[in-house]
Amino acid sequence: MSSTGQLIKDGLSDRRATQVERVLNSVPHVLWSATPDGQLDFVSDQWASHFGGDTNLMLGGGWQERVHCDDVEQVTRAWTAAIAAGELFQAEYRLHMPDGKYRWISVAAKPEHRADGSVLRWFGSCTDINDRVLAERELRESELLYRSVLEASADCIKIVSLDGRLELMNEPGQRTMDVDDFQRLIGKPWVAFWPDEMRDTVKSAMRAARGGKTARFDGYCPTAKGTPKWWDVVVSPILGEDGEVLKLLSISRDITTERQRCSELLWASEHDSLTQLPNRRAFQNRLQAATIRAMGSDSRVGLLLVDLDHFKHVNDTLGHPAGDTLLKTFAKRLRATVRNEDFVARIGGDEFAIIIENLEDANDLLAIGDAVISRLSLPVRIQQRALSGGASIGGAIFPVHAQTANDLFKLADTALYCLKAEGRGGTTLFESRMREEAQRSASQLSLARLAVTERTVIPHYQAKARLSDGSTCGLEALMRWEHSTRGLQLPETIETAFGDYDLASRIGELVQSRIACDVRSWIRRGVKFGRVSINASPAEFLRDDYAERLLSKLREYEVPPFLIEVEVTEHALMERGTSYVVRALNQLKAAGMRIALDDFGTGCSSLSHLRDFPVDVLKIDKSFVQRMVENSEIAAIVAAVVNLSKSLCIETVAEGVETKLQAEILRGFGCDLAQGYLFGRPIESDAIAAMLGARNAA
Repeated sequence: MSSTGQLIKDGLSDRRATQVERVLNSVPHVLWSATPDGQLDFVSDQWASHFGGDTNLMLGGGWQERVHCDDVEQVTRAWTAAIAAGELFQAEYRLHMPDGKYRWISVAAKPEHRADGSVLRWFGSCTDINDRVLAERELRESELLYRSVLEASADCIKIVSLDGRLELMNEPGQRTMDVDDFQRLIGKPWVAFWPDEMRDTVKSAMRAARGGKTARFDGYCPTAKGTPKWWDVVVSPILGEDGEVLKLLSISRDITTERQRCSELLWASEHDSLTQLPNRRAFQNRLQAATIRAMGSDSRVGLLLVDLDHFKHVNDTLGHPAGDTLLKTFAKRLRATVRNEDFVARIGGDEFAIIIENLEDANDLLAIGDAVISRLSLPVRIQQRALSGGASIGGAIFPVHAQTANDLFKLADTALYCLKAEGRGGTTLFESRMREEAQRSASQLSLARLAVTERTVIPHYQAKARLSDGSTCGLEALMRWEHSTRGLQLPETIETAFGDYDLASRIGELVQSRIACDVRSWIRRGVKFGRVSINASPAEFLRDDYAERLLSKLREYEVPPFLIEVEVTEHALMERGTSYVVRALNQLKAAGMRIALDDFGTGCSSLSHLRDFPVDVLKIDKSFVQRMVENSEIAAIVAAVVNLSKSLCIETVAEGVETKLQAEILRGFGCDLAQGYLFGRPIESDAIAAMLGARNAA
């Protein structure tokens, strides 16, 4: 049935129906009408122009054919309910278009009632809302996306008004900031949540953002519950369509862990992990800063370099754990000895440094050094052994001795170097003469290392003669070394090396090997050489295995120990590690060797040395022998030494005998043996057999 026909059926004339239809079709919206039971009987022509298709196909229940399958049930149920109740009908659904796509439409229908309340007819409209629905959906999706981003972010995201008041904070941000109820914070000034020292920075960032710029800063701000935290904060403007700044956006990232990690890494990079003291890098920075401050305040900076005496032999004898324990103990003692404002650092294996700012004078620096020595000398118990610590300290003062931090360190090091070369122990400050001495010592150490590396260390042998008949009864091995251009060199050219634990030991081992090899050769050839004396420097005993190493060397070369005599100086008996010397000498004596005390009378001689050490031979230094002819007091001393030795059953050897008169005087005193140029100069091992043969024949 046509639309017009239906209207006529309802009692309108053809003319009237035509007019109504014309009016309805002229309305820009799609209009429709339906029978009381919901069957469409009129759809205006705008349907075709808006949604396409044949309008007549929409009549009756045909309209349902174009409803999206997901919406049909819902729309039909709502239409049926409206018909049954005779109430307003409204629905939104997707309509199938001739091109195969769907568009959203809004449908509304209002019933016209009879006098008895029954529905006479339904009059409705249909509006294209596709753009609005899509826009709303896009907006919802956009809002959902933004909210998802806000809630997914671990950062604290805030929107702040232009006057600096909080308007929004994301949920993760509230948790990070320990905020339980953000609603109570809305409208509060953002800057009020920051500590006083950060507020100027926050205000500056907001000013920049209000000006259209992005600002960034790091700062400390505790949470609402007082948890300390550090933040990386970005403040940026939120712009409107016209580019006007509407609000401020703040994104704060919790960097507390990263900052702590950086602090730990920084601490580790500037501190020694063993002693917990600042390391060399931190020391250099502090020394530079201290000298700059001193220049500005016209004050003085004192520097002390502390070197632990013979620390290496602790590692070698007791192991590195014992050495570590010793270092940690010394570090604590150093820190406890100086003032809180003084700077103590570990700058090397067994080297420490102390920086004293605002120093009054040199005496104060020496006093600090002496206090350190006193504190470090207290025994340290390690592995059930009490170790006595010792140290050598060199110092210098800025700007008295040096004009820069680098020079201050060099001069303090020079003072330390000279002190160690002269025998170690105590505190000394830089003097101008030390520069040349340090250069000389450095040169000698360099030459010694070269000799050890190239194995050019060789022994020469000097004969010992019996004063009673002039016969040769033994040899003393004297160290020599060969320089590539200067030729054969005496020990004096590298004497500093004999105070160095490592170099002295390496040189000693090379000499021992050559001597053992020579002795084995003489034995096999039947050369009668008596005993061979080997000189041992004090530093060689510090490993506490001197006897074991020497005996092992002799066994390697099949040399009987009774053919060897070990010479030690009185200095070795007074050095640290005396117990090592005693143990070694007793062990060597028990193996059949003889022990000789060399240079007797040149140092702090003590008769207790003859009592406490297993001495078989006493060697009278050449300085006494060569002056006794002209000096009666010296002659009396020599005679007394000889008599003392006889009473103790100790053999005496006079060194440096060069004239027959000296030999005759010594013979008259009862001296047993002599050596010197009168009886022969030191010669190489290859010439020993011929020399001994000639002397014995004579």
